[in-house]
Amino acid sequence: MAEPNSPKAQADRVLEVFGETVIVRGDAGGTLLDAAVIEEIVPPSVGAPLHRHSREDEISYVIEGTFRIWRGDEVLDVGPGGVALLPRHQVHTFKNIGAGPGRLLTVILPAGFERFFKVVAERRPRDEDLAEIATIAAEFGLEILGPPPA
Repeated sequence: MAEPNSPKAQADRVLEVFGETVIVRGDAGGTLLDAAVIEEIVPPSVGAPLHRHSREDEISYVIEGTFRIWRGDEVLDVGPGGVALLPRHQVHTFKNIGAGPGRLLTVILPAGFERFFKVVAERRPRDEDLAEIATIAAEFGLEILGPPPA
């Protein structure tokens, strides 16, 4: 494991995924905890597919913008400083509903799922090809259930 201030721990990976920029700020190889930290820069009206994790919990903190977050039966509008807990096994997604780019900081517990973004960035499936995305997702214990709600 890398020390917290080593170059390995500090190296960010910038990936283009689902129309947004995903920056892996820390992962299992560079943190003291079994957690990953990613920052997402999300254009207006862009969101993640509706999905469910089987292996990890997520905590999303809104840095900038306003996001609509679907969590189970709940629909939350969350602005700067807001936090959403997205537990494993619960259907969820988000969409930037603001007029400009939004930024989320997401902690993934345990780490490992951040590799999904790297694989998607490498394979470059079309955003509308949910079958291909679902195949990749299944490798990471993720179930894709459909596009983000309107």
